[in-house]
Amino acid sequence: MSIKVRVGVACPIPGERAAFIEWLDGAGYEPVPMLDLDSVARDLSVRPIEALIADVRFVPATELPRIVRILGPNRALMLVGAAGSGPEAVPRDATWIDRPVTKNNFLLLVALALAEGRPARRSPRKFVPKLLSTIDGVTARVMDVSTEGVRLEVCEVQTAALPPYFTLRVPGFGLAIKVKRVWVAMPPNGAMWCGGVVDKPMPKAKTTWRTFVENAPSTASIVSGESRTFQ
Repeated sequence: MSIKVRVGVACPIPGERAAFIEWLDGAGYEPVPMLDLDSVARDLSVRPIEALIADVRFVPATELPRIVRILGPNRALMLVGAAGSGPEAVPRDATWIDRPVTKNNFLLLVALALAEGRPARRSPRKFVPKLLSTIDGVTARVMDVSTEGVRLEVCEVQTAALPPYFTLRVPGFGLAIKVKRVWVAMPPNGAMWCGGVVDKPMPKAKTTWRTFVENAPSTASIVSGESRTFQ
């Protein structure tokens, strides 16, 4: 069963649209061409997507609220346009992509938008200094944590091989806990990002995860500590 992330592409410029589709496909996503604004709402009901990349001319300021409602809180919205040409009321959680668009910057912004947009977060994230970990024996690094879940960087696994559930182990903290995969994204650095919800059916598991989140070092704390050292 495919677990590719489906990304809608609503762009009127044939060459640019073809490039976006080629870049997304090469990075392991499943691009879904969308012809116009009306097709976005229609296609979402039959071909669900997890993000929408749209030319800003397809999404005028008056239509932005409608598109945001259609996408819902868990789908990323990326608007493409010339630098400084964006509407004044760009949604707070939308990503703006300046033209001319380069492949590496495009794929990085897509990966970041997916990471930020899914799933809807109920508690603050805590960024950590890439803690060494494993998922079912494969090397990974913990990038950030919250009460509900975790974001990981994985370098040694293909997207299709990442199971829907896996055991996350962080040896430095003696942590071993089951995680449900929620999303994957491929930034252009060759690694893979994976977001997951921590499975905490038992009180002990809840306590174990909460303790880890509270005690894991924060990159903000590290930066502050370094600042004090060099004062």
